[in-house]
Amino acid sequence: MDDPAVRKQMLPLLPITLLGVAVDLWLRPTLDLRLTQWAWWGLSVAFSLVMWQGLFVLSSRLRPRWQAVFVIVVGLVVSVLALIWLGFHEIFYCWPTAYALVHSAGHPREAWGYILNEADWGDAVVWVAIVAVIVGWWCYKLRPSRRLDFGELSRVAHGRVFRPQYWGRILAALCLAGLVAFGAVHRHASIMVPDAAAAKLAVDLAVHSFIGGVHGRLLQASRPAAAAIYSGAPVDASAPNLIVVLGESVALSRMELYGYERETTPRLAALRKARPADWVQMERAVSNATATKVALPAMLTGLFPSRTPVEQHTFPLLWHYAHAAGYQTALISAQSYAWNNLEGFFVDDALDHVFTLERSNAEIVNSEGMDDRRMMAETLATIDRFAARGPFVVALQFNCTHYPGYSPPDWQPWPDASYDNAVAYMDHLLGRLFDHLAAEGLAANTMVLFVADHGEDLDGVHKLHRTDSYYQTAIAVPFFAVVPELHRQRLGASWGQWQENAQMRVALTDLVPTALDLLGLSADSLVGAWQERLDGRSLLRPLAPDRLIVVVNTDEHVQWSRKGYAVVADDWKYINYSWRGSMLFDLATDALEQRDLLAGGESALSRSGQRHLRRVRALVAETPTLADIHVEY
Repeated sequence: MDDPAVRKQMLPLLPITLLGVAVDLWLRPTLDLRLTQWAWWGLSVAFSLVMWQGLFVLSSRLRPRWQAVFVIVVGLVVSVLALIWLGFHEIFYCWPTAYALVHSAGHPREAWGYILNEADWGDAVVWVAIVAVIVGWWCYKLRPSRRLDFGELSRVAHGRVFRPQYWGRILAALCLAGLVAFGAVHRHASIMVPDAAAAKLAVDLAVHSFIGGVHGRLLQASRPAAAAIYSGAPVDASAPNLIVVLGESVALSRMELYGYERETTPRLAALRKARPADWVQMERAVSNATATKVALPAMLTGLFPSRTPVEQHTFPLLWHYAHAAGYQTALISAQSYAWNNLEGFFVDDALDHVFTLERSNAEIVNSEGMDDRRMMAETLATIDRFAARGPFVVALQFNCTHYPGYSPPDWQPWPDASYDNAVAYMDHLLGRLFDHLAAEGLAANTMVLFVADHGEDLDGVHKLHRTDSYYQTAIAVPFFAVVPELHRQRLGASWGQWQENAQMRVALTDLVPTALDLLGLSADSLVGAWQERLDGRSLLRPLAPDRLIVVVNTDEHVQWSRKGYAVVADDWKYINYSWRGSMLFDLATDALEQRDLLAGGESALSRSGQRHLRRVRALVAETPTLADIHVEY
């Protein structure tokens, strides 16, 4: 390998890989020094070099005209990906991992909206500079005098062992091996060079979506039959109706109901004032996950996301209990359920009516979802149709409050406040729902539960993307209910117990057991047996003040680039992050989690803090999902 001309062509696009490495390191808030993660990072760099070498070989064999087109197209594509990486970091504090690419590929309209919302002239300069660097250097290396003589390289490097045409096959084999490696090796590695992240994206989209979808369908087929869920007689016409409202990314800090200075929830605030005896509001509710695809299964099964995939797929959902008891059931969502195969998890014969983005002709307006007016119109029509035939349980899901927030042009009370406008828009539509129930004579027999899937750190307190965050800004959620007098009387002392629990620490997983008690289904022996196996607890019963609540974003569908989990008990909050290790906070004195009590060592903790730490460690030791992602430094 003494020929200088040959040596210069061995890694012709090395500067492009180095540019990716520099961006990767620059955007990283901390360096994860664990050996396995750095080994993965090194593999990423090696694969990037192979990928660029292969692209260079391909371009060098093209005719000059096509060569120029090829190089410019690749340069444009890479520069767009770079803008996505930078944009996601600016908005969500994500560094270049496969997450940004997966999200962008799966939700192109949403990703494009993020870029447009945040783009400025500086981004245009970056984009032009990246294109110029990639295209300019590539064209420079492709000059005729520097083109690689593959025959010469073969002879010099291997003494004619390989023929020239074998080099392309070798590069293709190396790329294929890299793709397989990125699809198989520890899918939630926390360090990823951008070029390798693109390769991992291809594997995840092609393999995980297909295999995961088939696996989910097979497991879903094992959900228990109605006879194994409920053993009593079908409910009669006097049975209570229940509407469960699922808020999307509703930040507690932006709700007037919870003290926000702007009147973002005037209709709900007026309802609370008009019907104080019917209203109960949980003040310290938390989500069990900050990703919708994980939070929704937890919410509608009553199981922590740390439970096994088989349990998550084979436990009844809320509407399975209701359907088995003779209720009419519906899921009406403004969101896409093709996204992450949500339809495969949630939709089956236990639902009498399903309405999602894919089942409508609605236009996408925000984060792969429709205008919520269309969803609400479908909800009201479904309620009317059901009410004519008997009792119903309906789940409706908003989309407008998904970041960055959507409201139509005729519903924007505050200029340049898209999220606040979105919360007010949701409140307006909920007002329509309650008005409709009153007008149709359904209010006296219909209970309404509202809970959000997770929060949103809109003020950037911790500068973490929501799916990386386990701080209160991301997991604190609104949770309230409206129960008419008829059913408050029916519940008796249980209603008083719920009011007493209003200041307790509760979670999304409490929704299903609470709904079962509200509907009176818990009295059935089979339902009661299922309820005892849930992680959630009914809010109509006494709650243990120090019960452990698990918050984790990792399940069978999601293996995030940065791992973590939290365990909450009353005001004690333990967090474990892959890039920071363990932290402990006392929420009673440190609501924004600014003081890590473990920074001073375990010996400095109070007895209560040490007890919480021991309980968390015992929980992690007996929970494989948590043990797998736990990190100690």
